Amino acid sequence: MIEHTALKLEEHRLIIRPNPAMSWKLIKKIYIAFALFVLVIAVILSMINVYLAIPFYGVEVIFLGYALYITALKSSYYEEVKIDKFNIKISFVNRKNVKNYDFVRQWAEFKFKPATNLTPSEISISKKGKILLIAKRVNEADRKKLFNLLKTF
Repeated sequence: MIEHTALKLEEHRLIIRPNPAMSWKLIKKIYIAFALFVLVIAVILSMINVYLAIPFYGVEVIFLGYALYITALKSSYYEEVKIDKFNIKISFVNRKNVKNYDFVRQWAEFKFKPATNLTPSEISISKKGKILLIAKRVNEADRKKLFNLLKTF
């Protein structure tokens, strides 16, 4: 998912996010619905004196909550590309872990390597001989759209 905002005349900001599986609100709703369903089953089992299975339902709900929480954390990753008149700033943000890379616009160039049978396409920018890949976690259509957008700046 690519979000583009033009800040000023020659300033642009791009947010590159992988397509999230579910939003945090939906994750909470699913978890609460599943926990209520398991609670109803536990009450029914306790009415017919089958107490041995009830703790296993609780463990199942705990593991599901953990898995959904990890899913929500993994979907908080995004990349931010800020392009102004003189600089290009690329930030990789994963919650509080932020990695920033700065480039001089006149010396930097975005390159696109098309997909082959074995490898996906790549968008890169180089700095002092080191190649930095961006948009690694998005699909091919979004990568092509992003590169066409980057060419226009």
